[in-house]
Amino acid sequence: MKCGWKRWAAALIMVSLAGAAALSMLSAGKSLLVLEIGGPEVRVPVSEGDEFFHTYRQSMYDVLVSEKFRIEDGYFRLVHVATQSDAVLWYLGIERKDEPNVDGIFTEFTVPAASIGNHMIRVHDREIRLDAVQNRDGKISVRLRRAPAFLSLANLIGR
Repeated sequence: MKCGWKRWAAALIMVSLAGAAALSMLSAGKSLLVLEIGGPEVRVPVSEGDEFFHTYRQSMYDVLVSEKFRIEDGYFRLVHVATQSDAVLWYLGIERKDEPNVDGIFTEFTVPAASIGNHMIRVHDREIRLDAVQNRDGKISVRLRRAPAFLSLANLIGR
């Protein structure tokens, strides 16, 4: 009876290791498209056609701006910039309000970590404040990456 818990613990460890090995084999060679925000600590799985939004307060005119991106062909495409201010659109060189009013293709963009614009990324049902994520060299990056499926799954489980 004294050794019963040791056998139970050993069996639990073996089952866990077998499950991890099976998951690793299933995902070997497979990768997921992820939106990486600030670094590998914040990764959100995305798919072709998904949309995400970068919102911030434009400091010179003190108005909200929302940039709409769509995942296309392994890149993200900026398709629309929305704001209540015609002056901001003019400042950004955008001539009309209706969608689409811009067209740009990116694999990443950065925001200064010291920015006062309350920058936020909204993707799926998550809102991620950029001032709450890690920055590198005074910049917060938003990137589209391919990550091994098992790492992305581990990131999701770790939340």
